[in-house]
Amino acid sequence: MSAITPLVSILIPTYNRPHYLEQALRSALAQTYPNIEIIISDNSDNDHTQHLVHHFQSELGISSIRYVKNKRNIGPVANQLQCMRLASGEYVNYLMDDDLFDPVKIERMATYLKRFPGVTLVSSRKSIIDRANRVTQLSPDTVPFANFNGYETFVSGRAAMATMLRDRINYIGEPTTGLFRKADLAEPFGVFYGRKAFNNVDVATWLTLLSRGDLVYITDPLSSFRRHSTQISVSPLSQMGEICDWVDHILLATHTGILPQDEEWVRTILALKGVAVNQFPMWNAQTNRLFNHEFVSRITQLAEICAVNANLHAAGQEFRELLRRI
Repeated sequence: MSAITPLVSILIPTYNRPHYLEQALRSALAQTYPNIEIIISDNSDNDHTQHLVHHFQSELGISSIRYVKNKRNIGPVANQLQCMRLASGEYVNYLMDDDLFDPVKIERMATYLKRFPGVTLVSSRKSIIDRANRVTQLSPDTVPFANFNGYETFVSGRAAMATMLRDRINYIGEPTTGLFRKADLAEPFGVFYGRKAFNNVDVATWLTLLSRGDLVYITDPLSSFRRHSTQISVSPLSQMGEICDWVDHILLATHTGILPQDEEWVRTILALKGVAVNQFPMWNAQTNRLFNHEFVSRITQLAEICAVNANLHAAGQEFRELLRRI
């Protein structure tokens, strides 16, 4: 690398996971990239994490760590946003408190941001690990826009966006996977075209970045994503929020012309219809209609889109019938 090494902020929002956090923090400190700061924003309801971080700061003399203990639990998304506000780096990479970085992650990814101004996001494959740090698989198995036989793939941001939206799959990965310039994030973390995500905060951010530039996807796994039973993403409420977010992302991309209304788009809308018809009534029954307003809002928008597309008139009728039933 050249003598110019932009500061990279590694952002670690945390909550009651000192054991995992220590491993995440050590992986951040082990980076071969020479110019990093580590921001830790702590939502914990005890002082275990504070004592752990103090050990690194005082006893080990590590000055690159900035720690903030919240007076109350401000929630996971607000905690992520606080990390971003505290970041001083030109480049930013989240590290969720139960994940790990490969030692060369930042060095390899930062190279692309330095060399290619038109690249706004760098990501890679990841290892899936269990509670004991055993690798259970590499993920994802395939990425439609990536060449798994090569070293890396340069992808048009708009093409990557369209593929993710049509498949409703986060091919980029969780927040830990992506490095980006702070200046390229035109909206707050978790917001896409003014709409704040319930669950897909990473997807909303990737879409925002990709709407402004291109993607580099590295085929080597450069981070580890830990699967365990206490993750928020496995809850039914998280799943409901996720499908609402995908509907929002797709509708916004449609209205702004990012997602062309072609045959693939029609299949995307029909797939959303299948989820709505099969899942929304069941979720309403399970949650005492907790998300009913959100479901109705999105079904109404989908029905309006279908009404002006000859290939989707039948789907529009099904959406309107669904509105009567829920």
